[in-house]
Amino acid sequence: MYALNEKRKVIFCNEACATWLKIDEDDIVGNVLEYHSHELDEPVLEILSGLCPPPEVFSGIEAQSIVVAKYPDAIWSRRKARFLPLEEDGIFLGAVAYVDATDLPSGTTSLEGPTSESQQLHNLIIEHRKSLARRFPMTTLAGKSNSIKHIRQKVSLALKQPTNVVITGPIGIGKQHLARTIHYNHTPRFSGALTPIACEIITDEMLTSIITDFIQECNRTQSFDSSTLLLLNIDELQAPEARILNTLLLQAPQPILTISTSSIALSELVESKNFPEALASRLSTLPIHIPSLADRPEDIPALAQLILESENVGRNEQVSGFTPEAMDILIDHPWHGNCSELEEIIKTSIANCTNHEVTAADLPDTIRLARDADRHRRIPTVTPQLDQTLEDVEYMLISETLSATDGNKAEAARRLRISRARLIRRWQALQNRNHENNGQA
Repeated sequence: MYALNEKRKVIFCNEACATWLKIDEDDIVGNVLEYHSHELDEPVLEILSGLCPPPEVFSGIEAQSIVVAKYPDAIWSRRKARFLPLEEDGIFLGAVAYVDATDLPSGTTSLEGPTSESQQLHNLIIEHRKSLARRFPMTTLAGKSNSIKHIRQKVSLALKQPTNVVITGPIGIGKQHLARTIHYNHTPRFSGALTPIACEIITDEMLTSIITDFIQECNRTQSFDSSTLLLLNIDELQAPEARILNTLLLQAPQPILTISTSSIALSELVESKNFPEALASRLSTLPIHIPSLADRPEDIPALAQLILESENVGRNEQVSGFTPEAMDILIDHPWHGNCSELEEIIKTSIANCTNHEVTAADLPDTIRLARDADRHRRIPTVTPQLDQTLEDVEYMLISETLSATDGNKAEAARRLRISRARLIRRWQALQNRNHENNGQA
């Protein structure tokens, strides 16, 4: 059992709780808890960071949640806790936490009984972080889509066995962030130098100088296996510099680790411009593609929750999550700016928030106006003929909408007011039907 005052400061911790946390009681009492899933550099604060009640508790609402003792050895203990607000004469004084005596099964992210979606997302993010690595910024990797699960598997491979990685995806999706995450986590005790090169502005002299200095430093520190060249926007590297880069990497005394970012696959560069095929092959040992947010709306709740919790760090007023209406608006938004736009929107919403949850009214005008405009977009007009079946009309409607959205299934689904998954299922079924009918004809 432990207790907090109205400022979230721990004012009491019994012996059983201190034993579970493996910390002296004196080191626990006096610390202020914050509601987030990020890692902290101070070992004691890192262990305690999993104990903060959901922010609604400090509004006088009883709640249950999963609390986590984040031990330094990465073997974490997860337990169910019940939080009871303490009030006197209508004045909130603090909260008491009653923690179960036994651990929850590994992978548990929800509890029986009343648990908010925000709490489930919070627990899911913590579980993702634990499953990947102890020191692992999750900004681009939170979510539950099949594509993001596949990306997490590839990132785990890159962490276990450093290799040349190329990260592709649209602008604002977080390619550079993921590249830095891989570098700073691929060796558990020491990471060598990370040397970024902006390929869109680099000259041949600058390129030669930077890589020569990089090789000399790796020789001096014996860090070829942990130092990385970060080739930013490799798809914008000019052909002469691409040939020089290929030669320099080939002539290096030891293999040089590289992480590249690009808007398109390097194989497409080889086909579309004078980009050395050998260089594309060398840089693409492990390709990782990050799809746009529009193509994976099911990841938006976890990403939004993660960004929200990062804003809780060092903030007096803590926010637990989003109301269902606010989350629906976020999911429906087209997110042309991807994660960068999402982060900006969440930060503005939290600044507007006056409660423990972000409401639809807290969202900035830009996103609500975009939603209203989207509602009034025209769906292509389909004029049915008398001899057409309902499935014929449905096929024509979906076909015209996909054409109007340049094949973007997520955007087409929004315009047709159906889920993306349903659109894909119906479109495949209708295509199969047409194919069978044409075969019979």
